[in-house]
Amino acid sequence: MSKFPADGPGVGVSAIPPCIGDRAQVGNVVAGAQEASKRLFQLMLEDALRVRLGPHMEHISDPVLRKSFFAPLSDALASSLHQRDCPAFTDAEFLELGVTRVICDPRSGRGFLQQIGAHIQSCPQRSSFFEQLKSVRRLQMLSDVTERVATMVSTRAELPEELADHDIYAGDGHWHGAAAHDSMIDDKRWAVGHIYALNLRTRALHHLDLTQGKKEHDMSVLKRLGADTLRMGAKKRHRVIWVWDRAGIDFELWRNWKNTRGIYFISRTKDNMAFTTASPMPRDPDRPVDPNVLSDERCLSGQGTEVRLIRYRDPVSATVYEFVTTVFHLPADIIAWLYKSRWNIEKVFDQLKNKFDESKAWATSDTAKSIQAKFLCLAHNLLELFEVQLETEHHIRNEAGLLRREKRAAEYTAAAKEKGHVLSSLLKRLFQPLQRSIKLIRWLRSHWFSSDPLSRILPDLARSYAHS
Repeated sequence: MSKFPADGPGVGVSAIPPCIGDRAQVGNVVAGAQEASKRLFQLMLEDALRVRLGPHMEHISDPVLRKSFFAPLSDALASSLHQRDCPAFTDAEFLELGVTRVICDPRSGRGFLQQIGAHIQSCPQRSSFFEQLKSVRRLQMLSDVTERVATMVSTRAELPEELADHDIYAGDGHWHGAAAHDSMIDDKRWAVGHIYALNLRTRALHHLDLTQGKKEHDMSVLKRLGADTLRMGAKKRHRVIWVWDRAGIDFELWRNWKNTRGIYFISRTKDNMAFTTASPMPRDPDRPVDPNVLSDERCLSGQGTEVRLIRYRDPVSATVYEFVTTVFHLPADIIAWLYKSRWNIEKVFDQLKNKFDESKAWATSDTAKSIQAKFLCLAHNLLELFEVQLETEHHIRNEAGLLRREKRAAEYTAAAKEKGHVLSSLLKRLFQPLQRSIKLIRWLRSHWFSSDPLSRILPDLARSYAHS
């Protein structure tokens, strides 16, 4: 029987090539051989344990997929002022458990804990899990981490150079079902509303606030948040533009925020609005004219607030839209394009509802409902980061999805040309993937608790991406 060195099976000292005579070189070779022996022994042990323990291997070795997916959380958690040492259920475990619930599509809290209990050694008891959802301190920590991760999401959208010193957000409310044990109001369990913001430059998602009462209006929430929150941490000289639907209109408040805090709004007019034309907006002679901009004027609202009114024709449907804004320094076609880009946040809401299956609240307290919304944002932003990692480090892209995008752009261009309208280069930038592919989400769910290295499971995703 052959004997292994003390460090485990592998290359021994006798395997050193005879041509090496320098003692230092011999020492380096020996050290390298011993390290290789240790690694080989570790792999042999893990393989044996994997065969022996099957799915319970999770207790010994963290899955490489989840470790890679959650990598951004380490620095984000370290920077939080609200983290605490809780050995029974750490903040890191709380973060990973919440994102896992978003990703893994369980329909109830009890079902979720039962589903993952066999895979996660630190899985809390049902009562402990729901108790953590009431923790204000955990909510504060989660808010810190979610916002920190959002800053890690790099620029994804192609924005015009005129927007270089602007921070641009689409804002809107999103509603889902009440928790199973929510209190009745007027013999009814009312839907739960949240106000979200999508960074149109990076596509990072932010949770602004939980609505109050039966169905609080968006503008009421914006007034409660105030200008400090709506600045979104922007640099001192940066303008902040909010693109909102008609629920975000308050001309006097818009004027005040613009003049005092550099916050601007873009929206669409309501049917009952009346404006008095003051003067046409001057046009930049060096900028190509967009024939779809039918008019561009300075106006006074019914309350006497100066706003800008833009009439724009969609080049395909020929529908005429009226945009109202406090932005006077940008070309009219960019303002129209920004409002069309607002659709991105609606696509994100569709992803939350139909791909993450978040159809109702996790628990009854306001703290728990806010924690759920923060976890949705965190999962969305981690997916953005992971998708970039897949492309840059592993050269895996959703090729079939990109082909569909190119086809839609070509069809849109052809439809505009058929009607004799011009499709601007700005509009062509709208055809970008707005949602995470369901193929990616299904792949994550299939391998979420796997201990296989990424190199072993990534080919499955690549094959899936290659086919429509």
